[in-house]
Amino acid sequence: MTIEQKKIALIHWITNLQDETVLNQLEGFRQTSLSELPEEIADLLAMSMAEPDADGVEHTSVQDILNRPEA
Repeated sequence: MTIEQKKIALIHWITNLQDETVLNQLEGFRQTSLSELPEEIADLLAMSMAEPDADGVEHTSVQDILNRPEA
């Protein structure tokens, strides 16, 4: 199973989850992982989340960017 498939499976599992205790534990994991980020990155993520999706720029995958032939 690829990492993308694992993420999708987890999203489906979380979406159907009814146990608030488990959801609180997951939120704790999320907060812990965010608190371990350098402050500058956390600030950039907060700024990004505050912007409307319509104002975003669609990006390609990292693999596409790295495999692009040089000009």
